[in-house]
Amino acid sequence: MTGEGGSLDRPKEVCEALVRRAWPQLVTLVGFVVATSLRFPVWFIVVCVAVIGTAVWRIARRIPAQRPHIHREPTLGLVLIGAGLASIALTMKWWFVEKQMRLAAGTLLNLAGHTEMASGHALEAWASVLTQWGSCVIFLVIAVVWGLASDMGE
Repeated sequence: MTGEGGSLDRPKEVCEALVRRAWPQLVTLVGFVVATSLRFPVWFIVVCVAVIGTAVWRIARRIPAQRPHIHREPTLGLVLIGAGLASIALTMKWWFVEKQMRLAAGTLLNLAGHTEMASGHALEAWASVLTQWGSCVIFLVIAVVWGLASDMGE
């Protein structure tokens, strides 16, 4: 079986090349999925796994068995890691807050809709919810761009 732009006849070699080439990004992607699975709804975790899986698959299929060190964009990889670590830290912060308050996981992701709009706490709650969801969505967009970047410059 031959993939577009590279040989996938030897999946072991392709996986090894992918790990050599992008292990920090792969660790960040796995950490993101683990962190979000602690708090976010199942549908969002499925979307995350699909997006991340597609990005990694696009990178892996571009790695020729003969040339495992294809074009890299180190800046984009660093942006992916930075955004992932920020999103993981924010997710874990709110997970710890929920644990301390003895709330069910993910409660603070939905709390803003149940606060009274006239209070100042409503604005804080909405800002928190938008920040949590926004950081995760931004990370997923960066993961898509990272996956697509493997097609650039070839």
